[in-house]
Amino acid sequence: MNDIIYDIVGIGIGPFNLGLAALTHTIPELKCLFIDQRPDFTWHGGMMIPGTKLQVPFYADLVTLADPCSRYSYMNFLKQKQRMFRFAIREDYYIQRSTYNEYCRWVAEQLPSLLFNCKCESVHWDETTELYTLCTGSGMFRTKHLVIGIGSTPFIPALAKEGSHPFLFHSADYLFRKEELLHQQRITIVGSGQSAAEIFYDLLQDFNGELYWFTRSARFFPMDYSKLTLEMSTPDYIDHFYSLSDETKPKVLSGQDALYKGINASLIEAIYSALCEKPSANVHLHTNSELRKIDRDGRLHFYHTELQKEFSLASDAVVMATGYQNAKPDFLKPVSSLLTEKIKRNYSIDQRQTIFVQNAEMETHGFNAPDLSLGPYRNAVILNGILGREHFTIERNTCFQSFGLPEID
Repeated sequence: MNDIIYDIVGIGIGPFNLGLAALTHTIPELKCLFIDQRPDFTWHGGMMIPGTKLQVPFYADLVTLADPCSRYSYMNFLKQKQRMFRFAIREDYYIQRSTYNEYCRWVAEQLPSLLFNCKCESVHWDETTELYTLCTGSGMFRTKHLVIGIGSTPFIPALAKEGSHPFLFHSADYLFRKEELLHQQRITIVGSGQSAAEIFYDLLQDFNGELYWFTRSARFFPMDYSKLTLEMSTPDYIDHFYSLSDETKPKVLSGQDALYKGINASLIEAIYSALCEKPSANVHLHTNSELRKIDRDGRLHFYHTELQKEFSLASDAVVMATGYQNAKPDFLKPVSSLLTEKIKRNYSIDQRQTIFVQNAEMETHGFNAPDLSLGPYRNAVILNGILGREHFTIERNTCFQSFGLPEID
C-alpha cells in the first residue's frame, strides 16, 4: 500500500477532473492523485471529425472561469504554442474539437498528479482512520476525499442492442467505423442532436449512397444561444433549479432540450448549403419519426408521431446518435451505505460530504451538468468545500434576470 495519505483522489480523467487536477496543482497544502484506466487522455476520439467545433467559447476551458490567471488556461496554451496572433486575428470564439483535445493533452502532460493505466476496482471506508482505500490494478491508495469523474457511457435503446442489426453502432464510434461505413449502399442516422448533425454533414461530403436522417423530434432544433438564455448557464440558475421540488424538476428539464441538445446554428446553415450545392434524391431528412423496432435482416420500423402511421425501410448500416447515460459505478458498492439518495448542492453524495461527483447531477442541479463552461465553477465549489474556505471566489448575482419570485415592496 502507498504510504501517502491523499487529500483528494479523483477517479476518471476527463475534462472535468483534469480541470480539477489543474486547479489543485497550485494549492500546495493539497496532496492529490487522479487515476484513469485509459493509457492517456483522449476526449471523444470517435467523434474527432475534422472541422467540428465546441458548443462553448474558448474561455470555457479547464480553469479560466475559476482562476483566470492559471498557467493552464487556453490562452496560455496558445501563447506557449505561438498561436496567439493567429487566434486573435481569426476572431473565432468557438475552437475546433481537435484543438480542445490537443489543449487538454498539453495540460495533462504537465500534471504529475495524473496516473493512467490505473483502474479503480473498489473503494472501502475505514471508520477508525476516517479514510477511503482505493483498490486498483496499480496498488492501493488512501484518501480523505473522492471526486468521481468517470463520465457517461454511450446510450443505445434496448430495441437496438447488439445483434438487432448486422451493422449498427453508437455515434461515439463513428470515426472508428467510417471506412467500413462508406462501403454500404444505404446509411441511416437516428438522433437529433449535435452528434447526429456532425455525422450527417460529414457523410454528405464523402458518401455517395442513400443517406437517411430520422429524428422523433418535431424539428431539427438549433441550440439556443440568445443572451438571456445563456444566463441560465450560471450559478444563479443552478441555485434556482436546485431549489425546485423533486416533482417539478423533471417537468422543467423535459422542456429544455434546445438548451443543451440542440444543433449549432452554423452547422445547420452548413448542412443546408451542402444540400443546395449537392442536390440528390439519395438524401432524406425526416422528423416526428420514432424508431420502434429493428429486424435482424436490417429493416427499421418507425412510427410517425403526428400522422400516427407506421412505416419501415431496410438499411445496410445504422448510426445511433442517441446520447449518453450515467450509471453508478460498481467500485462504489462497498461504500453504498454511506451514500445519500440526493446529490447535495456542493456536489457531494455522502453525509460526511467527502465524496463528490462530476457531471452526474442533471436531475438535481439542472441541464448544465455536462456543460464544459460550468466545469471550473463546479470544481471551485468542490475545492472550497474541501478546503473549508473560499479559496476560489464564487461570483454571485451573475444575471440581470431573476429566476424566482420578484422582490416587491
